[in-house]
Amino acid sequence: MRPLSILLMAAAALAQQPQFDLLIQGGHVIDPKNGISKVMDVAITAGRIAAVAPNVPAAQAKRIANATGLYVTPGLIDIHVHVYTGTGRRGLTGDSSVAPDSFSFRSGVTTMVDAGTSGWRNFPGIETPVIAASPPAPGARRLSCAAPNNAFAHPE
Repeated sequence: MRPLSILLMAAAALAQQPQFDLLIQGGHVIDPKNGISKVMDVAITAGRIAAVAPNVPAAQAKRIANATGLYVTPGLIDIHVHVYTGTGRRGLTGDSSVAPDSFSFRSGVTTMVDAGTSGWRNFPGIETPVIAASPPAPGARRLSCAAPNNAFAHPE
């Protein structure tokens, strides 16, 4: 009988453990792929979306983020940015460029496409400090190309 009671106590303790690492509550979820555009909760476990549903119980999460009045959406793609702040020589780089990590994540942008801030003459100057410093997400591929005849192109 004693092993059974220990097993039951262990099962009860495990049942009380939060199922999700993070629960984003009450945000307006916009998910075009799944046809969702309404207020819902998003539960995350191990860095992955585990559940999207109305009113996920808070007791099921280790941490809770209140997103009431906010939009919750998959990462956005900004198809025209200037992120090569470059060499410091006027005219060779974008004097109006921005540091990508400082301006992307806080606005929901997870992917950026530089619209020609560097060219074939100064491409190595953007490759190391900007491209290599921002590794792609797991499973994603990056293609860099900015030279005559794709001399610097290198798919990863």
